[in-house]
Amino acid sequence: MNLLHRLIGASVVCVGIASPAAGQSVAEPRTATVTPFLSTTFGTSQGLGSSLGLGVAAGYDWTSNLGAELELGHVFDVAGHDDNLDHSLTTFGANAVYHFDVLRVTPYATAGLGWVRSNPDVKVIDPLALTAPSSTEIAWNFGGGVKYSINDRLLVRADLRRFQVTDLAPDHWRVYGGVTFWVRR
Repeated sequence: MNLLHRLIGASVVCVGIASPAAGQSVAEPRTATVTPFLSTTFGTSQGLGSSLGLGVAAGYDWTSNLGAELELGHVFDVAGHDDNLDHSLTTFGANAVYHFDVLRVTPYATAGLGWVRSNPDVKVIDPLALTAPSSTEIAWNFGGGVKYSINDRLLVRADLRRFQVTDLAPDHWRVYGGVTFWVRR
């Protein structure tokens, strides 16, 4: 079983054990958070490869279950195996987040809409090769993850998302780990 199947299976198990009366979400009503994260992108639709990335998310929770999040992420080079091509991706999106009430950890589901900036950079141009130009395209994403409270100011977070892009940029999966800071409680 590959890594993707294991991650999806773990997410389904976390969501499947959710029960409204079983615990309390780490999300607090009317609070704002910031999450810097380190990510890896894989499973690109064009078979480009995987890459490390960085990003930041800013969230606001209206209730202990429902929140919203703005996110900016950058992937350094999804064509890392190709010495002649550097292909970076930058994502920006607005997402709805639903937190499940579970003891000790808080699983969540998310979906959103935004843009992906695809920037292929060919070092030596081959006149016979077809290379996609840089583009900014509409993208939607869906996924989920878990949050775990470390103390009254910090959470750790793991997230898996699928990004679907409308045209030339590659569709891809992203998994990330981050530390969430409450900035307003």
